Amino acid sequence: MAILSRGNRPDPPWLAPARDFCRANGITVMGWGPNMLTVEAKTPERAAQIASKLAPLGFKPVPNEDDAYAGMLDLSPDPDAVRSHLTSRLASVDISRRPLQERMTPLIWALGWILLVHGATQNNHDGQKWVSLAVGTLSVALFFWDGARIWGWKLEIRSSSLRVRRFFHWSDFPWERIRSVNVTEETRNSMHQIVVLDLTPRSIEKLGAFYRPFAEDLRDRLRNELAKHAPRVAHPDPAPEPVTSH
Repeated sequence: MAILSRGNRPDPPWLAPARDFCRANGITVMGWGPNMLTVEAKTPERAAQIASKLAPLGFKPVPNEDDAYAGMLDLSPDPDAVRSHLTSRLASVDISRRPLQERMTPLIWALGWILLVHGATQNNHDGQKWVSLAVGTLSVALFFWDGARIWGWKLEIRSSSLRVRRFFHWSDFPWERIRSVNVTEETRNSMHQIVVLDLTPRSIEKLGAFYRPFAEDLRDRLRNELAKHAPRVAHPDPAPEPVTSH
């Protein structure tokens, strides 16, 4: 969530005293924005210490697990404005389909197959022809696999449930069954993360592997939706005061 100061925009009025304070206390400033200051924290204990030191200046921590994992701490003099901005940005992100760059992948395999088959028909050398046909066959298989995986994925947010289509098959997950939404690293590709639903009773459901920015946006958007559907705790009416006789 760190936002680096760029361009000719004037610095926020709180930045200079905050930066001087951080410099005097050995706190490394990594970035800032209109309502955000991001510092190096490295450990949860260090983050708690920094938050305590900056509290008298009016800064409050803004929870962000991705920055925390990277050893950074986000603070803001106006956390509500930061949350409002994040909510507005997430609302504008289309999470109903995979990103465009992913949706183009099957077409690349199809183009590779066409080029290889064309090359095989024009090549009179039997050995090279069979190699081209073998690679072309692999491209066809990847086209159908990625086509079903990518084009067959879709997501719908409904009032009663989260509806997800994987490999053209729909599944419904009622909000009351979803305990949390998380991401895990994909071991085969460091650029991808897997979005996982933690369900009740104890089980998990993988929504798919996505490019990291989309996976994080999908996780955060679903967390916001989950918070909207969290059960409200009913507070009992206060007991009537006993009537005393005079």
